[in-house]
Amino acid sequence: MSFFSGEKAAAAIAGMAFAVSAGSAMAADVTINGSISGGVRYYTDDGLYVGQDNAGAEPFVEGTISGTIGIGPGKLSFDLEGVTNQSHSRNSINIAELHYSQSVGNWSYLIGFHTENWGVAESRSVMNVMNPTNDTDPMVEDTLLGTPMINVNYQSGIGTFSAYALLGFLEPNLADQDDSRFIGPLRYGSDRAYFEDKRDVDLALRYAGYFSIGAGSLDVQATYFNGTSRSPVGLPGCNQAYGAVTDSICSAINDAVVSAYEANGSTIIGDPSDFWDWAEANLTDAQVAAFSGIPSFGLIPYYQKLEQFGLSAVYAINDLQLRFEGSYHMTTTDDYFSGVIGGDYTFNNLGGGKGDLTVALEYLYDDRGGLEPLTVFEDDVFLGVNYRFNDARDTELKFGVFHDTSSQARLYTLGLSSRLADDLSLDMSAAHVTVTGWNDPLAFIKNDSFVEVKFTKYF
Repeated sequence: MSFFSGEKAAAAIAGMAFAVSAGSAMAADVTINGSISGGVRYYTDDGLYVGQDNAGAEPFVEGTISGTIGIGPGKLSFDLEGVTNQSHSRNSINIAELHYSQSVGNWSYLIGFHTENWGVAESRSVMNVMNPTNDTDPMVEDTLLGTPMINVNYQSGIGTFSAYALLGFLEPNLADQDDSRFIGPLRYGSDRAYFEDKRDVDLALRYAGYFSIGAGSLDVQATYFNGTSRSPVGLPGCNQAYGAVTDSICSAINDAVVSAYEANGSTIIGDPSDFWDWAEANLTDAQVAAFSGIPSFGLIPYYQKLEQFGLSAVYAINDLQLRFEGSYHMTTTDDYFSGVIGGDYTFNNLGGGKGDLTVALEYLYDDRGGLEPLTVFEDDVFLGVNYRFNDARDTELKFGVFHDTSSQARLYTLGLSSRLADDLSLDMSAAHVTVTGWNDPLAFIKNDSFVEVKFTKYF
């Protein structure tokens, strides 16, 4: 995890949060929770790319610690998460929360590391823009990484108005090791990132309101962001020095690539629809595998300036929820829209038993071009099923599938969780991709299907 823009500011506000706690000898209320998890993930296929492991089991360990400390009129909150696996390809530490917060009348403020989730869709969020993501394990969940910020909120009679000053830029955790799963043939050179405009402070605004309409309720929010995108464009370039390709040569190549991109918006890939049409007709697994072994050639993270407007609405009436989540992005190279629309319905006490079944259906749309960060959800339908047994073990079964209506590619996910004791739980999960050829970005990870078993001890 690296600081780029605003490194001093990020360190300063984290230090302020600790200073407040250290300076108070009257910390009254203290709550601390934690967990340690151990498990095994089994990949069903050999890795497709050079350097990836063969099919087989890979153990991993995860840990969390969270809590609050009452300090004067406010509190210090913290939530730290970490994971490591046998190959170290998923190693990450996430300071999800480390902040001091306080409320005064209708006002409240927060200073420190914070995770702000604006998403309302079941499938994926298109509004979250302030926090980078952990992309080393994207098939499991879209994990947001904590970001240093100052947040001020005003609670009015018509809703909550919020303002955010992001005092530092954290790069997302990109899967950039040769043995990483869920990558393409080109690795990211995370330490060679470029920025269109390195600003120390990014700004965001949010309005959230709740209204009673008829027999139901409507939750709405409107958001605005102005700053550096937390999702990079992957520009083809030199990701590492190798042999005769020195650091200086690598940097010169990348400078030329970035200059061309900024001057006329050109990349090797060009329009994504043209690229995938060509890939479907010409690429083979053997060619892609060989391509992944070319030394030095990879992807360079390029972080754009971004203005983003977001809008979401959730209407709930009895057991039905209808949802919309959309965002309009404006960058130097392109303007584009991302949206999710759909809903879910819950069948309570299904079949006369205690269990509840929720069925979600959503449509995902994105019209970005090839000069923007890659997305695999441009014209997809999502179906999700969640069955809660409502038993003493909190047993829950989840199933989801994304279906691309253009390429016919599909991503399946399955999860089962249950408590074995008050302080011990069991989680089982699986993910699988099906594609018809090299006509969809999901083809890059078609060999990364897995099943996983994890035990978690709480304390």
